[in-house]
Amino acid sequence: MKTKGLLGGLAALGLVAFAACSDDNNGTDWNEGAKVQLPQERAFVLNMGVSGSNNASLTFYDPLGRTATIGDIYYTQNGKYLGDTGQDIIEYDGNLYVVMSGSNYIAKLSGAGVEQCRYQFTEEQGQPRFMAAEDGKIYVTLYSGNVARLDAATLAFEAMVKVGNNPEQIIEHDGKLYCVNSGWGADNRLSIIDIAAFSQAEHVEIFQNPEKIVECGDRIFLQGYGSSDYTNYPYPVAVYDQQNKTYKQIGQGTHITALGNTLYVIFSEMNWTTYEATNTFYTYDTTRGERNDTPFLKDIPDELATASINMFSVDDDRNELYIGVSHASQGNSDIYRFKADGTFVGKFESGGIFAYKMIFVD
Repeated sequence: MKTKGLLGGLAALGLVAFAACSDDNNGTDWNEGAKVQLPQERAFVLNMGVSGSNNASLTFYDPLGRTATIGDIYYTQNGKYLGDTGQDIIEYDGNLYVVMSGSNYIAKLSGAGVEQCRYQFTEEQGQPRFMAAEDGKIYVTLYSGNVARLDAATLAFEAMVKVGNNPEQIIEHDGKLYCVNSGWGADNRLSIIDIAAFSQAEHVEIFQNPEKIVECGDRIFLQGYGSSDYTNYPYPVAVYDQQNKTYKQIGQGTHITALGNTLYVIFSEMNWTTYEATNTFYTYDTTRGERNDTPFLKDIPDELATASINMFSVDDDRNELYIGVSHASQGNSDIYRFKADGTFVGKFESGGIFAYKMIFVD
């Protein structure tokens, strides 16, 4: 009776995951238990799917071209589907971590995509969004207005800290967590949590409705909608000054990513009458503090100039850029691959609907 009472109490607090895994898997045996053995250098595409359709998927891609792309490696390795709305994926300590916001869980996978365990968030904890990892912990933003801390090895829930409304992306920088709070258009704050204490958040006002945050060089960059008026989003991109707790807008953009000391920005203006976009591409040198308006793509395919872009990821090891293009809910996304100097490498299907993020593992 005491055991049952303890577990019931923990479950009520949201402290019990529906599955547990061993804490001794550090990614060294990442192909163990895999139905398909994957090469050492490998990449994965998280396809968001259509909300409410339970059709998110995980695609395996070989950046060296030795092995054929596998459209849903998660299903291949596990015999089941990921679920609803793939929101985020990261690699940490040789393992993959996937957030499924529609299905309200985070899963730990081996480096080959074999599920090790998952943690199911309760309704009170809120819908999970994005992740950061540091010192054996996974930090997850939750739409309840909290950041949760989980053990990276077992996904055991440990604690939560209150932040702003509807927090989105999160990063770790110099011992602190930084997350932006959209409030579904109503919030305008950056929340900062000291990792060592993990007790409360400091809030700094930025622009309204922020969505993305990226570390580039030793700087922090922010991107968002800039307004709650969906008919007139200004889409600001800004550099954040950690010491003075201020920000400075450097331009407009809908997608940002970092490679070395260069911030890459895509500004995709959609015409909702023709469903065509006007895409512009520029960079920002963090060492010089200068913006370069020369498009960073040298030989862009014609269709990419007006396509609906929904993914922008980088391969740090090979200095390459990957841009994902959606086709509404009618078919798989296309992914365009470029070298850092803008040279077009090739194009391939994402293996799922709405390619959202790509990660690279060596």
